[in-house]
Amino acid sequence: MAQDKLQRAKETYQDVKEAWRDNHKRMLEDLRFSNPADPQQWDQDALTARQGRVCLTLDRTNQYIVQVVNGSRQNKPAITTVPVDSQGDVEVATAIDGIIRHIEYRSRAAIAYDWALEGAARCGVGWIRVVPKIIDPETNQQEITIQRVPDHLSIVIDGTEPDGSDAMNGFAETLVPKHLFQKEFPKAAVTSWDSNDGTWTMGDYVRVCEHQYIVEKQSNVIVIDMPDGQRLDLSEDEYWDLASQIGYKPTVVGTFMATTREVVWCKFNGNELLEETTFPGRWIGMVPVIGFEQFIEGRRFLCGMTRRLMPGQRAYNYERSAMVEAVAMQPKAPIMVPVEGVAGQEPHWESINTGSPAYLPYNSIDPTTGNPIPRPERLSPPIFPNAFAQGGQLAVSDMEAEIGMNRASIGMPNNATSGRQERERRAQGDTATYHFTDNLSRSIEQVGRIVVGQIPFVMDTKRQAKILGIDGKNGDVLVDPGLPVAAQKRGNKVVAINPGVGTYDVRVTAGPSYTTQREEAADGLTAAIQAAPQFAPVLLPALVKMRDWPEAEKTARMLLAMAPPEIQAIANEGNGEEEEMRVPPQLQAQMQQMQQQIQQMEQMLDAGEAELEKLQTENQQLKTDKGLETAKLAAQMEADESNEAIDRYKAETERIKVVGDLASKFTPAPVVPPVPDEDEIQLLPDMIPIGETQELPPV
Repeated sequence: MAQDKLQRAKETYQDVKEAWRDNHKRMLEDLRFSNPADPQQWDQDALTARQGRVCLTLDRTNQYIVQVVNGSRQNKPAITTVPVDSQGDVEVATAIDGIIRHIEYRSRAAIAYDWALEGAARCGVGWIRVVPKIIDPETNQQEITIQRVPDHLSIVIDGTEPDGSDAMNGFAETLVPKHLFQKEFPKAAVTSWDSNDGTWTMGDYVRVCEHQYIVEKQSNVIVIDMPDGQRLDLSEDEYWDLASQIGYKPTVVGTFMATTREVVWCKFNGNELLEETTFPGRWIGMVPVIGFEQFIEGRRFLCGMTRRLMPGQRAYNYERSAMVEAVAMQPKAPIMVPVEGVAGQEPHWESINTGSPAYLPYNSIDPTTGNPIPRPERLSPPIFPNAFAQGGQLAVSDMEAEIGMNRASIGMPNNATSGRQERERRAQGDTATYHFTDNLSRSIEQVGRIVVGQIPFVMDTKRQAKILGIDGKNGDVLVDPGLPVAAQKRGNKVVAINPGVGTYDVRVTAGPSYTTQREEAADGLTAAIQAAPQFAPVLLPALVKMRDWPEAEKTARMLLAMAPPEIQAIANEGNGEEEEMRVPPQLQAQMQQMQQQIQQMEQMLDAGEAELEKLQTENQQLKTDKGLETAKLAAQMEADESNEAIDRYKAETERIKVVGDLASKFTPAPVVPPVPDEDEIQLLPDMIPIGETQELPPV
């Protein structure tokens, strides 16, 4: 069985790998070309032809890639959960948002997002992984993590959607040191998964492969109406269980075939199955972030910015190398002088390049012949090769035009005549590369969808889940999978949630981080105070609170204490625990008394709500019992009526049978009078013998 799974995995892997082969070949070339540590931008043919000549590599590709990646870092995408059916709850969605932010914080998901975007910009695709991680082996308690994929060539999937949402198979290869592999799998053979690409160096490592695939199952769903009017969708087993409980078969309104998805996770080495389990959720936990994309004749082409910058970068390297070579070939000696002119003065002339001599003596008369010696002559400086310089500038212009980014986009000096014009040109460059950021948002949306789908599976026991507010403050929420509704509320406060009730989807919004928004708000308040100083007592507490100063919170409270009472009341609205510190001292006693009264009322309310919940539960149980009893009574009455009719029918049948038997025994036979002989017949006087006629008297 395990060998069959290994064989199927290898066959599927080869099919998916073949679909990615051409893209991986181009991606590998792009990565080597734009490698910041060792850019390999001269192909082997050019290096062979220029052997012994200058071959400079002056990389300009990374400044454009970094501009796109760092621009995205300033506008972090945020995952927002929204309910999509009647059972979903808005406040539960808000709690799930906090859980997702905590998962991102714990996983350092920002690193995964930035690295995936850099892969998309550099070579055409980057990856994000969503992986449950066991944090308590004894209870198998897990937490969801969002991980980066260091090697952009290590994952392949069979989907074609930009976010990978249609993938049915995904493979992730990892190099594991041999000693760690043997420690984790002591009985497994030390054999590597064969990728047949020759791009990874093995050495003391073992290559293992994770395979995730989706299994779809069809099941019959029965729709019934309950006596209380509620409509339920039940599986066949649930339907028959309910029928056995209530004593009769509920009325079937309709049926339909439902499709359920299950993700299976396997890990392989070269010749055996190492691990297998069920992966929570409904999607493959491997999410791509793509750059440029095109389909031609059924083939998919992916590339990043490097592929489009290659021709201009190669031309730039050649022009700069040729210019340096031309300058290097010109004479380096700056002065021409006869040998006799500097005889005996060599130390002075040799110090030209190492010191700063005040004068240079020379011999004006040849001591041997007495003839005058021409004075030393300074040569013209090396001629600057303008043609090569202009060629380099044209190559840079071609690179900018190829990706749609101008000098203003990367902060370089340009010919803009005003700040507005420069901002417009920078916006044009941002628009030309906006699809990278937009593709990242789509992929993070799929990440959020996977996380939301995994939360009910991972948090399958009652627990306190950590949440993180949009302002960075920590909190928690009780997750109770046993709740029959999405949220349990106490007044207007949610005290527990069940994320398994209801359906939720996600959306992603990109914008400045909370810190950036706070800084922008502080700048706005500063401008408002400068424009209208009379508002300073009102706005200064909020302004100081927004600054990252030492003791900023304490300073803000001091300024608030000096503000008018009306401003203090407005500022203290909804501040919770901080409210007591910000109220003037003369109101502390009254506030404490009110808080005690509120606590007593809350305790009474809690007790009342608990009693109400108990009564509601008992009432619901009574309704259920009554419904079941009514259904059973109706079924019993129907059965009794049927039995009574059968008994009546049997009794009537028996009666008819008995009456028939008695009738045949006791009813006398009909009396038939004897027929007299002809001689015994005596004619009466009024009778006429047969054959005779008699005349009637006249009238």
